[in-house]
Amino acid sequence: MDPAAIAPRYSRQALLPEIGSEGQARLADARVLCIGVGGLGCASLPYLAGAGVGHITLLDDDSVDRSNLQRQVLFGESDLGQPKAEAAARRLADLNPEITIEARNERLTADTVAALFGQHDLVLDGSDNYATKFLCGDASVRFGVPLLYASATGMEAMVTLFDGDTGPCLRCLFPQPPTGWVPNCAEAGVLGPLVGMAGCIQAVEAILWLANGASALNGNLWWLDARAAGSRQLEIRKRPDCAVCSGPRDAIELETGASVCPEIDIESARALDGVIFIDVRDDDEYRNGHIPGACHLPLARIEQASDLPLPEANHLVLYCAAGPRAERAAEKLKSSDRSLYRLRGGVSAWAGALVTGSGDDGGT
Repeated sequence: MDPAAIAPRYSRQALLPEIGSEGQARLADARVLCIGVGGLGCASLPYLAGAGVGHITLLDDDSVDRSNLQRQVLFGESDLGQPKAEAAARRLADLNPEITIEARNERLTADTVAALFGQHDLVLDGSDNYATKFLCGDASVRFGVPLLYASATGMEAMVTLFDGDTGPCLRCLFPQPPTGWVPNCAEAGVLGPLVGMAGCIQAVEAILWLANGASALNGNLWWLDARAAGSRQLEIRKRPDCAVCSGPRDAIELETGASVCPEIDIESARALDGVIFIDVRDDDEYRNGHIPGACHLPLARIEQASDLPLPEANHLVLYCAAGPRAERAAEKLKSSDRSLYRLRGGVSAWAGALVTGSGDDGGT
């Protein structure tokens, strides 16, 4: 690309020797897939769009909730109830109309991962659950597409780049997903600016990787601690016995991590004949607000009881703050003769429905 032909919006970064006119041309030709448009995606995506990444695909099946606005800064009050992928696409298209933004209101699955990864040069992991993260990690090796991994919970975050061709993979760091209930942001809380820091690091790594193939985090994990205003880098070594990257790629099996019971949205749950909502959160959470008429069965009680009497109802809809504890409760109750569901988005989704006028009055 002729330096004189570089658009004014890219002129400042094209001056950098690490990018230059050739790197800017590579960015324009690049295709990036962002899995999840939450706190991480909302931080990284504006910089990727501003940098001139030619095609950005947004994948997320969630809708904007008021609890998101603390850290998901692509959204505002006018976006409440809207699909995140579409709302983010509108904002990014306004930021840079010269690039292509593709919004897909769906979740990554083992059935769709091959086509999605095969169409992109780099994948950003902005997901909030281990099933999706490990599916991304395994697919990165299987299809030879680098993965920019990040996670943030509480006051800590981590970022790294996995490239199976030149370094370790996710399972070299974490051979297996954690078992049992592991709290996510909705359960444990998270500091908004910390998520933004992690997302911005993802953006830096993505731009440099796409522009010239450089990455300081390929084989290194950048760990951030907001409490101490500190960070450190940890080396990740390739495991010679890794179940994923030590063998042939075509032997890698991709799994989504199927739930023991289906998810259901608020409107569909309310339409069921003979339904009772079961709140599996702790006592103080329940007292601070719950779905009207919900039965309170804390997860700790469900896990301890061998034969727990359940409410008389045709359908039981389990919910917590966002989903993980309801999933664990469903595992314990799956032998029940009742029809079990998990409420998509948990109690926060119900609160969001109140904002948009589709929920009941009171309770939250």
